[in-house]
Amino acid sequence: MQTDLLAEGLEQLDQKLFRRFSPGVQEDERLIQKGLFLYRQGTVYDMGFDVNNQMLKAKVRDVHGVSVRISLDPAKGSSCSCPEESWCRHRMAVFFKFYQQNASVSQWITTWRNQKHDLARIEKTPESWDKVIENVWTSGEFTVLFDKPFLAEHYVLAALRKLTDQVPVEKEWAPLYKLYTSFYLFSRLSDAFGEKPQEDIEHALSIPVDQMKDAMYDLAVYAHPFSFDPFLAKLRNDSSQCLQHRNPLHFTVYGMLWFQLFTKPAQREQEWNRLKEMNTSEEILLAKSLFSLLLKHDSFLSSFRETPDAAVPHAVQWLEWLLWDEQKNQAIEVMKGIQEKLEGYLERLPELSDRRSFAMWLIYKIEGDKLRMHSPDVTIRLYEKLLPFSARHLGSLLLDAGKYKEWVELVHWIDFTPEELEMAGLKKLIEQKPEFAVPLLHQWIEVLIVRKQRDTYKKAVRYLKKLRNIYKETGQLARFDIYFDRLMKKYKRLRAFREECERGKLIDANH
Repeated sequence: MQTDLLAEGLEQLDQKLFRRFSPGVQEDERLIQKGLFLYRQGTVYDMGFDVNNQMLKAKVRDVHGVSVRISLDPAKGSSCSCPEESWCRHRMAVFFKFYQQNASVSQWITTWRNQKHDLARIEKTPESWDKVIENVWTSGEFTVLFDKPFLAEHYVLAALRKLTDQVPVEKEWAPLYKLYTSFYLFSRLSDAFGEKPQEDIEHALSIPVDQMKDAMYDLAVYAHPFSFDPFLAKLRNDSSQCLQHRNPLHFTVYGMLWFQLFTKPAQREQEWNRLKEMNTSEEILLAKSLFSLLLKHDSFLSSFRETPDAAVPHAVQWLEWLLWDEQKNQAIEVMKGIQEKLEGYLERLPELSDRRSFAMWLIYKIEGDKLRMHSPDVTIRLYEKLLPFSARHLGSLLLDAGKYKEWVELVHWIDFTPEELEMAGLKKLIEQKPEFAVPLLHQWIEVLIVRKQRDTYKKAVRYLKKLRNIYKETGQLARFDIYFDRLMKKYKRLRAFREECERGKLIDANH
């Protein structure tokens, strides 16, 4: 009875390890070699089989001796006293030691390595690639992550390495294979770990998404042969599965596919019609808004208003994709939609640092000659909703748009520091509308002087020289002289300030 249980359990473990490790993955190859070396050196001893728990037990002599336990129950895992969390060389050596009691370890190694030669013969059909994904998934032991979510990144990267190991050799096929396998690995992970995965698993989910992004970028390099059609059709049909999840990452994938890959109007119309037949949810509302944008419907803004405030980050991503294709008019429409929802979205962010980070992310997407001046009034309204985080950028935009009075009002409302004032465009204001700069210079000169620091005195002198030039160019130098004399009398006790005025040649050293 004990012998039968052991033989049956070892056979299951054998198949499990055979599927789990790939001869084309360097890391797997090294692990097998190290385990084989320990086994052949006779380092495995004190072996035992716990019938009740179906557990293999053994010790291994290494640099530091370790104890190993391997469960033959598929629902349970294994452990080793070494620091490795996942399958290690010690567990591999123990497996080989038990395996050699009933079969040839050398034959196991030979058969395992021969898999490498079969990889090139994988057919280019969705069914064949689905089998590859299924094998990688079942051999990946992802159920471990329910108890050890901190290992999620390791497991996902290992699965992607195994998938990459079987990528077609033809260059034009490689991006499609990576997109296809990454999408369905992402789908498997999503289905397994639910709507609100732990932080470690959430991070791991983003890894295949990044793979998809890279693959879609590479797909754009090659023309799509007709042989791609079955794969693209399956991805198109299955893309709507993303709308069944509330996790924002799923809609990112959905939007990415339809923005960048499925660009034919007929395909988009077909998806639009399919969406109209679906039961309404927040995800469906967002998808309808996306397609009203892609199909250039006049109803985009009204459609976007129906979406939740959480739609804003998705719209920022749409903005970026539209700018890639130089679709500025469409991008402006998206900015209008974002502006309407911005206040509600920012209220959802509990931390000031989160609101600042989002504001700077959005500003980064908009800044540059591509968009900010394409419709300055729209950009100004959006930046006003992002205050105070957008103050510097709003100030610069107001000056570029010739709205000098509004710039001065912004400066008074925000209460800029002298440093922020310069970043917001004071120099440009002095050049373009010096009369608006005069009262600000008067104000900030005194602010700098009363700080009573050598650096602030130097800045005050720099502002005084700018002010003198403005008065000189407008034929009012006498007014500056009166103002400057009063200033020097008011601060006559500040010797260091007087010294800086002398260095700046505002007064004579003997004056």
